[in-house]
Amino acid sequence: MHAAPRAPAASSSLAGMGFMLAATIAFAGMGAGFRLALEDGLPLALVPFARGVFTLVILSPWFLRQGVAGLATRRWKGHLARGVAGIASFMLYLLAIDWMPLADAVAIMQARPLWALPLAVLLLGERLRGDRIAAALLGFAGVLAIARPDGDLSIGVLAAVGSGITGALVIICMKRLGGTEPGPRIIAWYAVCSILVWGPVSAVFWRMPSLLALALLLAGSALAVLGDLLMQAAARRAEIGLLAPVEYAGIPASAAIGMLLFGEQPGWGLALGTALMLTATLWLARAARRG
Repeated sequence: MHAAPRAPAASSSLAGMGFMLAATIAFAGMGAGFRLALEDGLPLALVPFARGVFTLVILSPWFLRQGVAGLATRRWKGHLARGVAGIASFMLYLLAIDWMPLADAVAIMQARPLWALPLAVLLLGERLRGDRIAAALLGFAGVLAIARPDGDLSIGVLAAVGSGITGALVIICMKRLGGTEPGPRIIAWYAVCSILVWGPVSAVFWRMPSLLALALLLAGSALAVLGDLLMQAAARRAEIGLLAPVEYAGIPASAAIGMLLFGEQPGWGLALGTALMLTATLWLARAARRG
């Protein structure tokens, strides 16, 4: 009978939370870049295809060192699951940020921790600890304060909810793959899946992008790769239950970006929601120090 795996050390958990915070900020910048590209007239289907292509370009130094053998894996089912979940989550994400104010879309998608916690218990065997449940619920209360849902189930809201659920599956897949697969390989296989799926669709809706759109796509893709690497580093160091509430930091970051770049005015709930999310994150950080 095998012994149960030990929980990560306190210092490792804190490092993981720091990596997740950095990943969240990188993804907020990614969303801004892709939304600006869409506003420049780029067809929606070209964004995930271009992200896949640019991702492989960004990873080319790794390919030059590793060769094609760098893609060799026995975990093809895990990569396929991560690819399906990632493709669905990213497309729903694009629809949400295109049809809703940036901060509201991100806030609703941050329901992901509520899905990540039970999924981590079912798929990863993590313990469902009371303090982590309470922190996640407190953080989600902050999400509700910012989003101020009024019961309007628009397509944008449904897309944001769907992106949150599939995004939780992405975190679970990356956690499972991270034990044996290097980060660049996981990202590369996701890029390959995106190209295979969105290449034919992009051929149908092809429109030559402007130089500005190309620059925005490259910047967004670079931030996406950085965010993926940081998220994988976080998943290797801390449990999902500790990492999930840290992502709430993406809401005030997206609100600031929306205000500066898109003229969106966040409501009164931003301060309240940010305070609740910060409290949840500090609560978890204290729990991590105790181990």
